[in-house]
Amino acid sequence: MGPGGEPDRARAATLSALRQAIGRIEGAPFARGVPDGEDEKPNDDDRLALGAPAFDAALGGGLPRAGLVEARTLAMRDGGAGVGFALALGIRLGASARRPLIWIAAADALAEGGMPYREGLAHFGLDPDALVVVRARRIVDAAWAGEEAARSGAAALVVVELRGNPTLLGLEGTRRLHTRAREAGGAVMLLRQGGEPEATAAPVRVLVEPVRAAPVPGLESLPLIGCPRFSLSLEKARGLSPRTLCLEWDPHDRRFLDHDPLRRAAGRIPGAPADAAALRPDPARGTGALVALRSLRGGAAGEDAAHRRFGAA
Repeated sequence: MGPGGEPDRARAATLSALRQAIGRIEGAPFARGVPDGEDEKPNDDDRLALGAPAFDAALGGGLPRAGLVEARTLAMRDGGAGVGFALALGIRLGASARRPLIWIAAADALAEGGMPYREGLAHFGLDPDALVVVRARRIVDAAWAGEEAARSGAAALVVVELRGNPTLLGLEGTRRLHTRAREAGGAVMLLRQGGEPEATAAPVRVLVEPVRAAPVPGLESLPLIGCPRFSLSLEKARGLSPRTLCLEWDPHDRRFLDHDPLRRAAGRIPGAPADAAALRPDPARGTGALVALRSLRGGAAGEDAAHRRFGAA
C-alpha cells in the first residue's frame, strides 16, 4: 500500500508509542507525548541549577529535579569527591530535618568510605539533622530501600551508594529507581564508587574526580584547605555533548562556582606561572634530620646495625 495507507499509519503509531515509553523511562521530552519531529524545551522549574553558569549551560539548565541521576568515581580512593558532590546536591535541593537527605549505603561501601561526621557536615553547609543514613547489609536491601525511599517522596534527595557495578542495579534495577522517583516527583542519585560506565536508565551520568582544594583567600602562603573542588565530566545526557568542567563548592552561599584551574592558578597561588595547573598533587617534601639510634644491647655491633638500618651517617 502506498504512503499514508493503513499499515503506514499503524507503524507510525507504534513508533510513537515506543518513543513515549522510552521517554518515560529516560525522562526525555517524549514522556508527555510530544509529536514526532517536535522538540520540547525543558521547563526551568524541572531543573536544579547548580549555581555555576558554565556547567548549568552544559546541562541544559541544570540537573533534573525528578528522576535518577548517576554519578561514579574511578576508584574508592576518590570516594570523598563523590560523597561531597552528592551532599552538595542535597543542600541545593533544600535538605532539612523535615525533608531530609536519605543516604542508603551498602555495608561494604560504608566500611571502606566511613560514616558521616557531624562537624564535617556542618562545615560543608549541611545541617547534620537533615541527613538520615541507612546501612544495608546486602545490595538487594540497598536497592529495595532506595525504591521505597524514592516512592515515598519524603526526601529532598535519595542517595544510593555502592561499590562497582552490581548486576542488580544494571538497566532493569535503575529503571525501577528512575520510575519510582519520577512518579513521586523526587530526585535519586546512584553513586557508584569505583564504578565503570554501563547502560542504565539514568538520563544523566557524570564522572566525579577530586581536584586540589582552593587556597584560603588572603592566606595563600599558608598550608590551609579552602573550598572543595570537583572535576565533573558529563558522560551521558540526551541531546548534550560530553564535556568536563571544574566546579568549586562554596559552603557559605551553598552553591557551585565555575573554576578554571589553568586560568586562575597564577592569580590565586603566589609564585605560580601563568600556565601552572592547580590539579597536580603537592610536591614531595624533603626528608628531615636523620637520627642514629644506639642499641642498648649488642655494643658496637648493635650501634653499627642501627646506623645501617636508618641510614645515619
